[in-house]
Amino acid sequence: MTVTGGKAHTAQRRVKVPRGAAVEITVTGDTADAFHLHGYDREVEIAPGRPAVLRFTADTPGVFEAELHHSGARVLELQVG
Repeated sequence: MTVTGGKAHTAQRRVKVPRGAAVEITVTGDTADAFHLHGYDREVEIAPGRPAVLRFTADTPGVFEAELHHSGARVLELQVG
């Protein structure tokens, strides 16, 4: 995923993964921000021009929204199950 001008650009708005999957989300941006995945309460800081990587095991089923904290932009939904 890439963030430009406070807007997220992703290949898919909803990403589906099986329960128990190892998930890796890489975010690059042109400004400092924080990527936050609700439900799993995981966050990674984004620094301009440096990839930020969020890794975790998708062990909780459901649909979880991800957003950028500073810009407030919704990024994607993660569907687990």
